[in-house]
Amino acid sequence: MDEPRAAKLTDRELDVLRLLAAGLSNRLIARKLDISDKTVKNHLSSIYLKIGATHRTQAALYARHIGLTEPGEAAPSAPAFASGPERDVPHAGSALTARERGVLRLLAAGLSNRLIARKLDISEKTVKNHLSSIYLKIGATHRTQAALYAQYAGLAP
Repeated sequence: MDEPRAAKLTDRELDVLRLLAAGLSNRLIARKLDISDKTVKNHLSSIYLKIGATHRTQAALYARHIGLTEPGEAAPSAPAFASGPERDVPHAGSALTARERGVLRLLAAGLSNRLIARKLDISEKTVKNHLSSIYLKIGATHRTQAALYAQYAGLAP
């Protein structure tokens, strides 16, 4: 994915992508931009097609890669779920088990729970359990935030 692809995005699509990169859900994006959830989904479908992404995690990572930030931010530093005025991310990487780090790396690479399970030769239920533990340790509420955290913390491939 190269930078010129972003030029194909409309201003509204760039706004949606910025908010997605900040870790917001479709519902929160819709509220922030004063549009419907369905309109957000339509914008995301168009964005995925234009940048060659297959899901929101890839799109969020792409947005970070090309330097898109939430309006008003100077640079894409820490994920949006980080706390504090400087957005310090608690470095939970060391608190994660080796298996959790492996699951997080694969999640950040864009793999589904099913593919993570196959790759690690564990059940999907075990993957879900690891993800729940990871989310709790890093303060994420969903996989996109976890993938962004992994990238920020240097755990992403």
